[in-house]
Amino acid sequence: MEFELAIIKLIQLLRNPVFDFLFYWITQLGDQIVFIAVAVIIYWTIDKKFAHKFVFAFMISAVVNTALKLVFKRIRPFYYQGISSEVSWRTTGYSFPSGHAQASGVLGYTAFYGSEKTGKKWLKIVGWFIVILVPFSRMYLGQHFLSDVVVGVILAMGLAHVAFKLVDLMKDDEHIYTLMLVPLFILALFFYPNHDLFIAAGGFTGFAVGYYLEKRYVHYDVKAKIWVQVIKVIFGLIIALGIKEGLKLIFPEVLIFDFIRYLLIGVWAAVGAPMTFKYVQKYIR
Repeated sequence: MEFELAIIKLIQLLRNPVFDFLFYWITQLGDQIVFIAVAVIIYWTIDKKFAHKFVFAFMISAVVNTALKLVFKRIRPFYYQGISSEVSWRTTGYSFPSGHAQASGVLGYTAFYGSEKTGKKWLKIVGWFIVILVPFSRMYLGQHFLSDVVVGVILAMGLAHVAFKLVDLMKDDEHIYTLMLVPLFILALFFYPNHDLFIAAGGFTGFAVGYYLEKRYVHYDVKAKIWVQVIKVIFGLIIALGIKEGLKLIFPEVLIFDFIRYLLIGVWAAVGAPMTFKYVQKYIR
């Protein structure tokens, strides 16, 4: 523990207003908003099946992260004397393993995978940037220990690899198998009524149901002119963020309503938006 605290104190010797600003925004790359944005951009404009792999891996990683935090219950570094952390930086919940580091690990693995499949080397550069700098930012901001972020990244890489392989084994029935996992997520909520788990379960349930319906009945073709793609992403994200933030003004702060908010985001992203795009594009081609 003393060794890891010393590492954070050493890193925080770099603190200055420029780095504070820089690493605060770099750390956001491991946040839910970035996951939603990346997932829908891939799903709406590039490849729905590849987006499904990404979401599947991310959700499994999120659930494992929540479970491990409940087991280890490690407090965050900023509670220790000598660790600096602004109030706006502070994250609630336990420290081990780092959720942001796991998210960056899944994003990084997806970028590496995409680079290998498409030959686009810039994706690999993006992957390394996320995998290295997001975990570092968590220590700089006093949110996590070295072991939190190292284990988080390694765990995420392993889980993402397994998740991608599992989806490959599902072949063309991935929408059915994914839907079959929903009861397990719901059941887990009764044993572990945790905020992060309710969010993950809601998002996964909404996406699983929506993905099933889209594949069976909508069959939206993601290909379109670049200006259409840009409008799709902007419009779709505005609706998704409207659901995420707007419903907070209506719903009370109760776990079940967090589940419902993210379920609706998943449904909108997976089937609501594609249906809307398909209908509108009939009149603009």
